[in-house]
Amino acid sequence: MGRARLNRVLAVAANTFRESVRERVLYNLLFFAVVLTLSSLVLKQLSLRQDEKIVKDVGLAAMDFFGTLIAVFIGVGLVSKEIERRSLYPLLAKPLSRDEFFVGKFLGLAFTLLVNTAVMTAGLAVTLLATGRAFDPGLLKGIIPIYLGLMLTVAIALFFSTVTSAAVAAIGTLCLCIAGRYSDILLHMKADLGAAGGVVQFLYYVLPNFRNFDLKSQVVYGDPVAWSIVGQIGGYALVYTAVVMIAGALAFRARDFV
Repeated sequence: MGRARLNRVLAVAANTFRESVRERVLYNLLFFAVVLTLSSLVLKQLSLRQDEKIVKDVGLAAMDFFGTLIAVFIGVGLVSKEIERRSLYPLLAKPLSRDEFFVGKFLGLAFTLLVNTAVMTAGLAVTLLATGRAFDPGLLKGIIPIYLGLMLTVAIALFFSTVTSAAVAAIGTLCLCIAGRYSDILLHMKADLGAAGGVVQFLYYVLPNFRNFDLKSQVVYGDPVAWSIVGQIGGYALVYTAVVMIAGALAFRARDFV
């Protein structure tokens, strides 16, 4: 990518981040902090051996939940809102390609979610300190996969937003995320479906397996998680996200806005 193209992509990304801030996406952080603070006060009443685990579990789960909501509902609106407001037309009339616009939108929301994740991680650390516990660096092995899963969710949301309306895109993205989190059920169904079992197995491998990004229980309860596992998850996320982004960019190129 040439320097001029990179500058245009980064300009779109920066504008997307500013739009996210104007839409008060980062207020999510305040709500997250309040939830964790109140939880820490309640958890003081629990046994000393359990309060730390529960704070970590609640913190990581909230990080995943709020991040997914932002990825889905902001992600599907990144392209569709520009089309509805017709602000996309003058942008594409400039020396800005559809690919640059599409990638810039992805990077902008990716940075927004990175800021969210970083601040929520800091909030979790402060909450642990409030309960008399230090932040465990091993939690990063659970937080990094959460962020990688959010990146894939953003890519899926962007893809759907290029081929359908915002409402349908949100529903489609949510359904795919839920299906991906319970994809192991498909393998259990295979034996009971006979000839259709092959189709179910195909869906299992084609659907994004969001269970790959869930290491919360392992890191909270001290199960050993090697960094190589996190690296494998990163490789899976990179490949799947790239495939979805390429499909989305191709669909965006082919879309007629007239």
